[in-house]
Amino acid sequence: MEYTYKNPLSITSQFSFCGLPFRLDTYAGCAIGCRYCFARIRGGNIESKKIKTANPESIITRFKNGIKNENSGIISEFIKNRKPVHFGGMSDPFQSIEKTYGSSYKVLEYLKTIDYPVVISTKSDLIGTDKYLELFKNYKSLVIQISISTLNPTNSKILEPNSPNPKKLLDCISLLQQNQINVTLRWQPYILEVSDDINYFVKQIIKTGIKHIGFEHLKLPIEKNSDIEEKFKSITGKSIYKIYKEKGAIINGREYILPIEEKLKNINKLKDALEGTNISLGLADNEFQYLSTYSCCCSGVDIFEGFENWYKPQISYAIRKSYLNNESEIRLDSIKDEWDSSGSIDKYMNSKSRIQKQENPNTMFDYIRTRWNDLNSSFNPSKYYNVEYANKIDSDGNKIFKFVKEKI
Repeated sequence: MEYTYKNPLSITSQFSFCGLPFRLDTYAGCAIGCRYCFARIRGGNIESKKIKTANPESIITRFKNGIKNENSGIISEFIKNRKPVHFGGMSDPFQSIEKTYGSSYKVLEYLKTIDYPVVISTKSDLIGTDKYLELFKNYKSLVIQISISTLNPTNSKILEPNSPNPKKLLDCISLLQQNQINVTLRWQPYILEVSDDINYFVKQIIKTGIKHIGFEHLKLPIEKNSDIEEKFKSITGKSIYKIYKEKGAIINGREYILPIEEKLKNINKLKDALEGTNISLGLADNEFQYLSTYSCCCSGVDIFEGFENWYKPQISYAIRKSYLNNESEIRLDSIKDEWDSSGSIDKYMNSKSRIQKQENPNTMFDYIRTRWNDLNSSFNPSKYYNVEYANKIDSDGNKIFKFVKEKI
């Protein structure tokens, strides 16, 4: 068997605002073929014959070496300190090719023996089969995130051609719950005029027994090779790009982003719909992350045992800490004592990354500091909801921010 995917372990370029930047992908390319997927549009493949497979034994060896601290580098540092790994950030680990190669199964089988904290993202119903249920059972430091954009099977087939019927995914959630396996739901992306009515959606997911939902609006790709426009028109008869522009969407990097006011309407509707339930809410739209029920960005994994060690020295958490503590100022030094890696992050920064390489080799925190102090940066604190620059500098020369109101 030839293993052609050589970079299964990495650090996402979103580390400056994400609590789960450590990434694992056993496959490069994804056969599910979601028309809105950024990874697919920017180089991923939908044909199974083009999908690359990583060597599971090499991944396992990397973890073993990291635990022993035999290698240097950021990945080894994350492993040594048992930072949770996000499994499936770029491709679905349980897509159809997994039935042939079983690479995801083999890696998880080992990680379970050391109870390494893993957060799986998937929209495959393979996880509900007996083989995988047995694997997941009694794996304490495991959380499975199941992604759904719509409960309408016709619309789902158009936008996610090789994804299971949404009802099957809801059934998987119920099955995982029944087997005491940690599971959350990601309503990601929420697509204007395609995703379900919010009250209806919540009524349906309550039936599964789910305890946490992550929510994020569609970031519309600017790439011309995206066919989401055609698929959206086949559902609504409208242009999604025209709708976004009419609503005041702005270009952020390589995506059209809805304005804060538009997102806030839907977030408030969802919060109202969840009122009185025991379902917590994670907000994945970056500018609202700090208003999530729990602190680890949108995932909510910090509600589960074994995930206390998520990655904290990042911008969203600095804002979150100030918000929770009712502090008048938002300061970079509030996260300076959190564990961070010491190696260079530059090898993970390429031409398609959301932040640019700096001239000299730098650590993750060096990049975060640069973004923190650049008011033009897309993810500077001033770009978060209800946050602004306080026109003050701390003793280290870092900008200080504040909430526009005393309390949101």
